[in-house]
Amino acid sequence: MNRTFITILLMSILVCIQCEIQMEDKSFYKNQDQKSIQNILEILDDHTISTKNKMDVWVDDLVHMAPNHPLITNKASLIQHINKEKQYGFADMKHEITEIHSFEKIVVMHGKVTGTFYPANDCVFNTFETKNLFVFRRMKDSSLKIWKVIFNMTS
Repeated sequence: MNRTFITILLMSILVCIQCEIQMEDKSFYKNQDQKSIQNILEILDDHTISTKNKMDVWVDDLVHMAPNHPLITNKASLIQHINKEKQYGFADMKHEITEIHSFEKIVVMHGKVTGTFYPANDCVFNTFETKNLFVFRRMKDSSLKIWKVIFNMTS
C-alpha cells in the first residue's frame, strides 16, 4: 500500500474516534449518570434491602454472567441464584466505579468490587476482589437500570 492511502486511512480512523468521543461527552450527562450508577451500586451493597427489592434496579430482560455459573436472563432466576449463594455465607462488599461511558440508550461501566466473605459454617473469612462490566439501559424517564453484568474474581 502506498503512504498516502495509509495516511488517509489513519486520519479517517482518528476522526471517527474523535467524533464518537465528542458525541459521548456532549450529548449525554456523564456526571448525572455517574451519580445514578453510584446510587444503584449502593443498593446492591446494602444488606438491609431484600433480594426481591433489589430487583427494582434491574430491567426485566437482564443478563447476569458470573464465573462458574450458568447464564441468568430473568429476575426470578437471579433471585434464586442470590438466595442460594446466601446459604453458603454472607458477603460484605463495596462496588466501585472505574470508568463510565454514557450514550443515548445505554451507559457502560467498568468497575470492581472489594469485600469479605463470611462462610455460614463459621470457617475463616476470605477477602476477595472482582472486576466487572455493567451495561445500564437508559429508561424513558432518563433513569438507569442494570441490563447486563459480567464479572470475574481477581483474587
